[in-house]
Amino acid sequence: MKAPLSAAALCLGLALAAAGQAYAVQVAAGQATDAPGATRAPRNAQGVGVVTEIDAKEGMVTVKHEPIPALGWPSMTMPFKVTPPSLLQGLKVGQKIAFDTNEGNGLPLITAIRKR
Repeated sequence: MKAPLSAAALCLGLALAAAGQAYAVQVAAGQATDAPGATRAPRNAQGVGVVTEIDAKEGMVTVKHEPIPALGWPSMTMPFKVTPPSLLQGLKVGQKIAFDTNEGNGLPLITAIRKR
């Protein structure tokens, strides 16, 4: 004799099935960024901040930036890879800058710097 499914178990099973189906649709549409091999289209934005550290050897700059609403970022201090690295020439710690950033696959890049 089989035990009847409880209402809670039935609801849980239906919820899991629906979630799995929704995820499968996202994967098929290329919208599930955590799917194996998935990539997210780069998001471009502009920011303003102050240079707190420069690592020319690694092509990195750390910036204490104001909020960047286009990326949903609050103000914070964070490192950026700079491409091309020649953008770091003449840059100084403590200098205020405006910059273009490109966030693709979670890797923030600075692609342009304007000294203020």
